[in-house]
Amino acid sequence: MGDESLLRMRHAEVVFLAGYLKQLVEWDAKACVRIQQRGAVAGFFGAPPTGCISFIAVPLSSAGEEVDWIHDRTVSAGRMRDVLGDVTVAPRGFAGRQLMVPEPVSGPLELLELPPMSGWELTAEAPAADALPGIAAAVADFKSRVDPSLGVDEAAAQRVANEIWSRKGWADVPMRILQTAKLLGFLSNEEAVIRAATLPRWDRLATGAGQVFSKHESANLSLSLTVLR
Repeated sequence: MGDESLLRMRHAEVVFLAGYLKQLVEWDAKACVRIQQRGAVAGFFGAPPTGCISFIAVPLSSAGEEVDWIHDRTVSAGRMRDVLGDVTVAPRGFAGRQLMVPEPVSGPLELLELPPMSGWELTAEAPAADALPGIAAAVADFKSRVDPSLGVDEAAAQRVANEIWSRKGWADVPMRILQTAKLLGFLSNEEAVIRAATLPRWDRLATGAGQVFSKHESANLSLSLTVLR
């Protein structure tokens, strides 16, 4: 099978992966990512403190084995980011990097059950710009209702957060998904097409940069206010 502990990718993909991991670690220093490698693609699943699962797919520089096997490992997001090192300077010549995947860890419960790969029903597609006004309105609502001058305590602010981010936004996608996608930079290109899809127990937002999922029952999760401000 080759050495599944090594990932070889171009510098552009290393930079993109570094940005994704950096955001996860900023939210939670103990964040983990579940890496699933199939052939020439590595998928990185994260569990932001928003009741969602985030996903990016990174093409690898060498195809490795064909698609009859999947290597699956959960590692520390911080340690994986450290492996990438300084990404501000592109290497000379061939831009490929060979990266050693850190030792596996147990990982959070949120990453034990990953979203299904197939069976999704497409419900809407539009430019990313169509989703941004609703996100901005939700953020403004949250900030106005937890203004420190109003004397709102943390428990009350948490209830406001849960209520706002459980609402439906663009194309009936839960606001927690839309806000997570925005914070991860998945909606940065306002002209890029985004797609909403559902399954009986899941919602999904797919963008050119990555995807965000949530289970329907996640509306009852307690969200971290740090990612909502």
